[in-house]
Amino acid sequence: MNNPKLPKWQLILIPVIGVVLGVFYFGRYFVADELIDAKQRIASLQQEIQVLKGLLAEERGRATVAEREVDVVRRANALLRTSERERQDEIAALQADLEFYRRLGGASGSQAPLAVHYVELLPTKSPRVYRITLSLTQNLRWAAVISGKVVLRIDGIRNGVAEHLTNAQLLAESDDALRFKFKYFQQLERFITLPEGYEASRLTIQLKSASLKAPVEQTMEWNTLINEAVADPSLDDAPLP
Repeated sequence: MNNPKLPKWQLILIPVIGVVLGVFYFGRYFVADELIDAKQRIASLQQEIQVLKGLLAEERGRATVAEREVDVVRRANALLRTSERERQDEIAALQADLEFYRRLGGASGSQAPLAVHYVELLPTKSPRVYRITLSLTQNLRWAAVISGKVVLRIDGIRNGVAEHLTNAQLLAESDDALRFKFKYFQQLERFITLPEGYEASRLTIQLKSASLKAPVEQTMEWNTLINEAVADPSLDDAPLP
């Protein structure tokens, strides 16, 4: 039996149709499933992203609250430190006043009729000039006006050699002697001038009075008396060496 001979175009078309049908069924049953699965994964990932965004927003909210809490705690600590410093300053001032009145009343154990209660050295615009402030007290038990003079002595070094300064060198700018006259207490102020290149180490204050059998003397370290924190515009009028 003889097979009919097919035309050439049919011989080409049949394989093409077969390929197209193969691709169609492959895409329908395999690629479509992959696309559906990919869409599901995308949807799942988008949902996870939304959840993560929500968690991130919550964490940011917690961080903001925590920052505010830290700021509140920091401010509270600053206020506490400020309050503590103020209380410490107040206590120190009260203790100084108490010591002043105890010494004034002779309750501190000292029976000395005259005492140096407070000494301060205030720098000026000149590194060689200081304003010295002295607070003198008298024991109330003596209850009489006392008068006399203050003798200053500074121990230090200049050019590697020990040198002692007295009123003659320190108060050269003033013609008035450093004198006192009071019944209970008195504050004295005066500018003192150090020589060029002089390094002071100790200050000795001697109170002389005809009412005393012997002078009252007190020695202090120079650096402990300098008050760098006080700014007084009036010191611009201090004498320049």
